[in-house]
Amino acid sequence: MKPRVAIAALLVTAVWVTLSHFEWQKFDNGHLLVVDGRPLDVQGWLSDRLNRLRRDCARVTRLQPQDERLTSALVVLKAYSPPASHTARVSAAWATDQWLLVEAAFDDLLPAVVLMTRVDTRWAIAPQGIWSGQTHPWMAAPLIRDYLERQMPAAPGHLLACFDPTESTMPSPQRPTN
Repeated sequence: MKPRVAIAALLVTAVWVTLSHFEWQKFDNGHLLVVDGRPLDVQGWLSDRLNRLRRDCARVTRLQPQDERLTSALVVLKAYSPPASHTARVSAAWATDQWLLVEAAFDDLLPAVVLMTRVDTRWAIAPQGIWSGQTHPWMAAPLIRDYLERQMPAAPGHLLACFDPTESTMPSPQRPTN
């Protein structure tokens, strides 16, 4: 075999073998790149990177645990779906104007991200402004931001853009133990 033909055959084989490890699959939430059977959220990763470059969090405040707004928001969260919601703990919270975005953890419920609005002097959970559940294999931040934006178009975009879930509340998939 001539050297040119051998090199061309080698390159074609190398590309074919490499590409055989990749597969682009469509799922309910979008597309995933599957590499050797392991799903990767490339679109979510790209969305998250673009969000970090474009967002402006100057008007958004990350609330500290002692903030009085958290105390009253926690009362609303605990009363939302008793008895399981009585164990609500705020993992993180962001505020802007009359809006509050709260990330909460529970003993017997999946973590939740809840949009709240100020009604008179109290916080109220925004209708359809609750996300709860697993995110795997999707990246949590872009999935949750997109969901809340679709559910609550009136919510401030800059508040949703500044949301970054904490590792302690976003459950990872159960891995088999050997």
